[in-house]
Order: sequence, then C-alpha cells, then structure tokens
Amino acid sequence: MHLREIDWRIEPLHDVIVGICAGLAAIQKRMDAEEGFDGLSAREYAEPLLGLGFVAAQTYAVGTVSDLNRVRMSRGKSKEEKLNKHKCYAHDTFIKGDVTRIQLINASANYFKHHDEWTRWPTGSDRGTHDTRTLGTVGITETTEFPCIDAVDLLCNTSWELNELLQILKEWRAHVIKRLL
Repeated sequence: MHLREIDWRIEPLHDVIVGICAGLAAIQKRMDAEEGFDGLSAREYAEPLLGLGFVAAQTYAVGTVSDLNRVRMSRGKSKEEKLNKHKCYAHDTFIKGDVTRIQLINASANYFKHHDEWTRWPTGSDRGTHDTRTLGTVGITETTEFPCIDAVDLLCNTSWELNELLQILKEWRAHVIKRLL
C-alpha cells in the first residue's frame, strides 16, 4: 500500500467542519437571544461560513486527486495518464441531471471564491461559466439569494449538518481510489 492511499486529509477537514458548525451554532444562539436577529439575518451570516466549508471541501477533493495521481505514478502510470480533477469529480453519485455531489461542491466553492469579482453571472465563454452551468443544473442561478445555503440544502437535506458533507467526501475518496488506481 502506498502512503498516499491513507486518508491523512480527513482529520484536518473534520476540524474545519467542527469550527464551521460552532459558528453556525453561535448564529442560532444569536437568533434565539436577539430580537432583531431574524432568520434572514441568520442566513446572511451563515452563507459565508458555508462558503468557507465548500472551499475546505474543495481543497480536500483537489488533494485527493493529487494523492490518486501520485499513487498511480508510483505504480507505473506515465505523466500522460495523469487524471484531471474533472474526470475524478464525475465519479460520484449524481444529484440532478449530470451533476455529481463533488461537482456541486467544487462549483459552490468556486462561486463563493469568485462571485464578488463577477460583474454579471458568467455565461458563454466567460470565466466561471462551467461552474454556473453546474449550479444552474441543480436550480442555483443568478437570482438565488443564498447559493451556498441552497447547495448545502441539496447535499445535506436542509439539516446544515456538515458532518454529512464530510461523509460524502470520505465515500467519494474511497470510491475513486478503488476505481481509478
């Protein structure tokens, strides 16, 4: 067994998720304690926390692809046989249409990182179009008020239990390591 087949990345991601969940719990407490802090305020505060969760999840996924390629190379695969992340992201359970859970995580992370740079929702040949197409397939569009919240709702069944996101990533990693080595 190659050292990179071991999932060394999951524990640090778990710690990030725990921190985000603590932030979400603080938002809930605030909503319970402050009269003017309502559900809309809570969603406005939760959106960036969930966006950061997607970025952490994306980092884990990119690292998994890197691990997979290093193991493949150690087993004699050439650099020309290197797998790209998009091929690996397609190896997962589909949410809707041809969008997998990992593709939604990736598109949500990219949305969160870059949406402030956009003057309009990317289409055609604009940078970011691949991600907005992915989001659009699952119903997240330029009119969606809280895209990261909607993506978490799709992935975690409106529970905001990000441990479910962690489980998705663990399952996907095990699957691609098994199938694509």
